[in-house]
Amino acid sequence: MTEKNNLPADHSPQRPPKLLRSAGRRRLLHRGLGATPVLLTLVSRPVLGQITCVSPSGFVSMPTSAHGTPRSCIGRTPGYWKQDQKFPDWPSPPYFPVTTTGPGGHAATTFNSVFGTPSPYNSSMTFLAVLKTEDSMAPNGPPDDVARHCVAEILNVQKGWVTVLTKAQVINIWKSYMNTGGGTAGYFEPTAGVQWHHGEIVAYLKSTMI
Repeated sequence: MTEKNNLPADHSPQRPPKLLRSAGRRRLLHRGLGATPVLLTLVSRPVLGQITCVSPSGFVSMPTSAHGTPRSCIGRTPGYWKQDQKFPDWPSPPYFPVTTTGPGGHAATTFNSVFGTPSPYNSSMTFLAVLKTEDSMAPNGPPDDVARHCVAEILNVQKGWVTVLTKAQVINIWKSYMNTGGGTAGYFEPTAGVQWHHGEIVAYLKSTMI
């Protein structure tokens, strides 16, 4: 007579405890990753909060080309630069958020003194006032959206927080946009045959900011 063996009823060998724990962790991780795509985006950034940025022409060719050398950027947004508590971070000189008096006093930097004309603003409109156009009750789309991001980028470049652009290039983006009509019609050409209107210009500048 054949003897019966003592295997469990399902005749399957038991997994070692360590393997069971590992499988459980993998299932938990997979469920968590699928449920939190936003968290994935956040944790994929470098520890110091830097982001990878490229030149305008490099931005056009992504991801099909390696044109343009990727660099690390830590540019700040218009919302950052307009805050009173961030005034000490302004690269002054040469840019000042408000007018100060007394010894060593300086006038607030005006938009037209840096970006020139044509301009939608009068000669007294300051950098800070342009940054705050988003807070006004008036429509704050084009050209205000382009202007405030160009102001923020000038401060970022001067601060050394964005190195894929120069001040002259930021000014040229604005001038090209205004010289072709500004508003919803104006555009900047990052490379021959490609036109960025206000939405694309803002999207690119935002790509250099954290």
